[in-house]
Amino acid sequence: MTLWQRGIFSWKEFQILKEHVPFSRKKTESVLKQINEAEVALRAGLMDWFLNRLANGDKPRLYPHCRDAIRYMDIETTGCTPDSEITSIAVYNGADLHVFVKGTNLHRFPETLADARVLVTFNGGRFDLPILRKRFGLDLALPHIDLLGVTRAYGYSGGLKACEKKMGIDRGSLAGADGREAVRLWECFSKHGDKDALGKLLAYNCMDVLSLETILIRLYNESMRSWPHFRKHPQPVQPSPWENIQSLFDN
Repeated sequence: MTLWQRGIFSWKEFQILKEHVPFSRKKTESVLKQINEAEVALRAGLMDWFLNRLANGDKPRLYPHCRDAIRYMDIETTGCTPDSEITSIAVYNGADLHVFVKGTNLHRFPETLADARVLVTFNGGRFDLPILRKRFGLDLALPHIDLLGVTRAYGYSGGLKACEKKMGIDRGSLAGADGREAVRLWECFSKHGDKDALGKLLAYNCMDVLSLETILIRLYNESMRSWPHFRKHPQPVQPSPWENIQSLFDN
């Protein structure tokens, strides 16, 4: 707040007005050094440099700087244990939606991460990523934003569906479906060849990743509301329109 009161709202303004900041010389030099490092990291697309330093509540602020290289990712499995098998994976890049299904094209999943710089999941650190590493032998060392911790920082509790409900995100005909339903749907398909069940499972999986983008952007906008420039000239980011995709699921 003290810097804002002095008209310092950015790295550049800090560098220009460094003689007027209310810091000791030692602290000012330390901040300038960190700004230089941050500028290098940002130009190089090293999002981990920031994610390793930012609190969960501040991580959404990276969104505009990596939006074109984000992969929103969610998996469905045969259960909730580390030994569960992957049944489907949905990956979304903000424009294109890719779905990979066991027994069909699951082996092609790693291709979607070729040019990714940031992964976004919900509870992926504890569930999705360990299972994916085991199944595909991937290190998945990409910078990772786990929205479980981020939503907690903004006062939202519960799982993905609970957070959606509190944010007013409507899943349409898929409302009420959960992980247990996803397991049941896969069993209906794998044991009885029920293609309708498979379609519902994949729709559920896809809605998960589409929701991740919506949540991340909402939290980005919320994080920016405290910034004076944003309050004076609000320019909230809007999520990608996916109503058409949802309507396909509702048919």
